[in-house]
Amino acid sequence: MITIQNWFSEHKKHLTISMTVLVAIAYLSRLTPYNLYNVSMIAIAALGGVPILLRAASALRYKIVSIEFLVSIAVISALFIGEYSEAGIVIWLFSLGDLLEEATLAKSRQSIQDLVNLAPKTALKITDLDSKTSEEVDVDEVELGDLLLVKTGSQVPVDGSVYQGDGHVNEASITGESKPSHKEVGTPVYAGTSLESGTLIVQAEKVGEDTTFGRLIELVEEAQDSKTKVQKLIDRFSQYYTPFVLLLALVVGFFTKDVRLATTILVLGCPGALVIGVPISTVTGIGSSAKSGIIAKGSAALDQLTKIDTFVFDKTGTLTTGKPSVSQVVNLTGNERDNLQLLASLEAESDHPLAKAINAYYDGDLFPVAKSEVVAGRGLAAQVNGANLLVGNERLMSENGIATAGIDLDPTGSHVYLAVNGKLALALAIADTLRSDALEQLAALRKIKPYKFVLLSGDQQTVVDAVARELNFDEAHGSLLPADKAAYIKSLQAGGHQVAFIGDGINDSPALATADLAIAMGSGTDVAIDVSDLVLVKDQFSQLPTAVRFANKTIANMRQNIAISLLTVALLFIGLFAGYVEMGLGMLIHELSILVVTANGMRLLRLT
Repeated sequence: MITIQNWFSEHKKHLTISMTVLVAIAYLSRLTPYNLYNVSMIAIAALGGVPILLRAASALRYKIVSIEFLVSIAVISALFIGEYSEAGIVIWLFSLGDLLEEATLAKSRQSIQDLVNLAPKTALKITDLDSKTSEEVDVDEVELGDLLLVKTGSQVPVDGSVYQGDGHVNEASITGESKPSHKEVGTPVYAGTSLESGTLIVQAEKVGEDTTFGRLIELVEEAQDSKTKVQKLIDRFSQYYTPFVLLLALVVGFFTKDVRLATTILVLGCPGALVIGVPISTVTGIGSSAKSGIIAKGSAALDQLTKIDTFVFDKTGTLTTGKPSVSQVVNLTGNERDNLQLLASLEAESDHPLAKAINAYYDGDLFPVAKSEVVAGRGLAAQVNGANLLVGNERLMSENGIATAGIDLDPTGSHVYLAVNGKLALALAIADTLRSDALEQLAALRKIKPYKFVLLSGDQQTVVDAVARELNFDEAHGSLLPADKAAYIKSLQAGGHQVAFIGDGINDSPALATADLAIAMGSGTDVAIDVSDLVLVKDQFSQLPTAVRFANKTIANMRQNIAISLLTVALLFIGLFAGYVEMGLGMLIHELSILVVTANGMRLLRLT
C-alpha cells in the first residue's frame, strides 16, 4: 500500500490537472448531445478518491481518525445515494486545496532552501604550501587542520582562521551585514561567506555541520519542524473533533433519516483550515526571522517571547562590545614589567574578554604555567616561574586575606588584581565600552511593552551601578557567581515574572538554562548558543526589539488563522441547518477558507 501511496503522492499535480480537465468536460458535455456529466464526476471521485482513501486507511492503522477519513466517508455516502456531482466536486476541491497547500508550504520554506543553496559544496585543499598547489575535494572530506585555498569570488568552505593572505569577505550570509569585512592573518572566517577580493589560505577549525553556517541551517530546520503549545493544542483538538463530526453525522442521519444531510455534515466538518493555519504561520514566521538573522529554536520560543515581562542582561559582550582594553595600571609591589609578564603568562591560557585585554596590553615574552586552577566566579590560582599567583576580583583577594581597599581605580571599569606569593602586586582597570545603540534599543523595547530591565554581572557593584545608571535599568546586581545569577532568576520567576536572559559566555549557561527564554548574542560562545532558545546572529542589539516584533506578529497571525478556521466551520453549520448551504457550496467555502489562512500566513514573509 505504501508503494501505491508514494506513486499517488509523486503524481499529485498530474492527477489534480486530470481532475480539473474532467470537471471541464463534465460541464461542457452538457452543451452537447453526449452528456458525460455523471461519468466524469464518477471518474473524478475514483481518480482523486483512491489516494485520499489510502491516506485515511494509513491513519487508522495508527488509531488516528483523520480529515481524509471524513472526506472518504462523505464521498462514498454521496456515491451511494446517487449524488455523483457532489462526490466529484468534493474530491476535486479537496485535491486542489491539498495541492495548493503543499505548494504554499514549499514556498514558505524557501528561506531554508536559500540557506542550503548557499552552503559550499567543494573546497580547494592545499597539497603543497610553497607552490600553493591545490586539489578540489568534496567539502565533507575536509578535516580539522587542513589548509584550504580560497580565491576571489569563491566561498569560504569551513570555519577557520586566515593562515596566509589578505582580502575582503562578504559575511551577509552569516551576519546579514553586506559591508565586506577585512581579513588578514589570524582573523576568523566562516563557511558560506564569499571572498570579494584577494586570496586567502584558510586553516580549518570547524567543518561540516559544526560550522557556524551549518549550525544555522540545522537550527532553522529544527525550529520550523517544532510546535508551539497552540499547535499542540490544535493537534489534540483535531483528534477529538473528527470523531465528534462523525458522531454528529450519524445522530443527525439516524433521527432525520436524511442521508444527504448527514453526508453534508461530514464534508463541511473537515477542519482543514484549522490544521494548516498554525503550521503555515510557524514556518513563515520562523523563515522570515531567520532571513533577518534571528534564529528562533522553535515557534515555542516566539510564543514565549510574547509573554516575557522581564529582561535580565549579562554585561560583558551583551550590553558592551565585548572588546575591553586596559585603561589603568597601578603597580603596588615589585617591578611593574615583571608583574605584567606573570599576569599575562597566566591570562594567555584564558579566552575571557578581560584576559584578552591584558594580553593585548602586554606584548613581551611569556612564562610557561606550571599548573592552574579556576576559582569559579572569582579568578585563577596558578604557579608561574616559581611564584604562586592569584589573579581575579576583590572577592578572590578578600577570601585569601589580601586587602584591596584604598587603591584608586577607575570605577567604571572592571578591576583585576594580581597577588604574588600572598602579596598584592598589581591592580588593573579594564574598560569595556557600551554598545553604541544599547540605550536607544532598550528604549525601543519599552515602547513595545513596559518591560522590567535587570543587570546581573560578576563585576564589582560600582561598575555594574555605573552601567545601570547610564542605561536606565530598574535593578543592577554585581559580584555574582554563575550560580548566583541562576538563583536570582529563579527568585524573579517565583515572584510571577516571565524572564528572558540575554548573555554570551560560558559562565552565562546556568542563567540561560534557568530563564523562561534564553537569548544568545551571535558573538557568544558555542555553549551559550547551544543552551539558548533565540540567537541574534548579527550580534546587533537592534535585533532584540525586532525579535519581539516578529514574535508578536507571528503569534497574532496564528491566532487569526485559528479564529478564521473556527468561524468558517461554525458559519457553515449554521448555514447548513438553516437551509442556505449545500454540499458543493460548503466544500467550496471550506477550501476557500484554507486559501485564506494560507494567504494570511504568507503575509509573514514580508516581515522586516
